[in-house]
Amino acid sequence: MTEQSVTELKTGEKAKVVAIHGHSAASMRKFIVFGLLPGREIEVLQTFPVYVLKIDNTQLALDYEAAFGITVARWQSTQKNKTGL
Repeated sequence: MTEQSVTELKTGEKAKVVAIHGHSAASMRKFIVFGLLPGREIEVLQTFPVYVLKIDNTQLALDYEAAFGITVARWQSTQKNKTGL
């Protein structure tokens, strides 16, 4: 796994949240409510004009500065999808 900022991920990539840096207490409370916590898996749905992250069944839109402060560990999935393709 490679640690990097969410801003380095491409649309469709999945990663595990490692740390969240440089955010106010109010922003951190919002992240907690939306399930954006270290250890959670996210998927990048969009990178422009804002970053849209999928966390379970929740979609969270973040500007560049907010996304930049989220450190993730990206990995390559080797599993087949549920249809076996």
